[in-house]
Amino acid sequence: METAVQLRDFLQTRRPAIVDRWTDLTLRVYPSDAARLMTREKDRFQNPVGHVTRKSLEELYDGLVAGRPAEEMTGPLDGIVRIRAVQDLFPSQALGFLFLLKPAVRDELGEETTMDLSALDSAIDRLTLEAFDLFMRCREQIHGLRRNEIRQQASALLDRRNRNADEEQDRVRT
Repeated sequence: METAVQLRDFLQTRRPAIVDRWTDLTLRVYPSDAARLMTREKDRFQNPVGHVTRKSLEELYDGLVAGRPAEEMTGPLDGIVRIRAVQDLFPSQALGFLFLLKPAVRDELGEETTMDLSALDSAIDRLTLEAFDLFMRCREQIHGLRRNEIRQQASALLDRRNRNADEEQDRVRT
């Protein structure tokens, strides 16, 4: 029990450094110019992806440190997962940011630590599974929208073709 309190105290004390490191690692999936912009630009309107990413990571970190269950953190997960679901990323790239918290914490701890991180690792794993469910629902919704758009386009083409055929028949009759 003492080590859990010790770890939570450490995580709260080192929050800025760990969240900064986690954010940097998370943004590496993007091209370097885009990642630099997302890191530097703090205005939420000039940099909506960077803003949502940073805010979501902060909220997720706070939830993990507080010991909140993964199902209670769908709000901050949803923001970042929705953005990544519409981007051209593999699921592993889109959701790998959650696993990047582990090295961010370990880098801050250093090598001489004796703290047991298994509870934190398990919480991150559960959060990743929750994120995967959200990601798949987003992708299914995107595919459904695309499917409907293709159907509407095909229907519009058929309607136009039928109108043209009707007009051609009317011309032939007259």
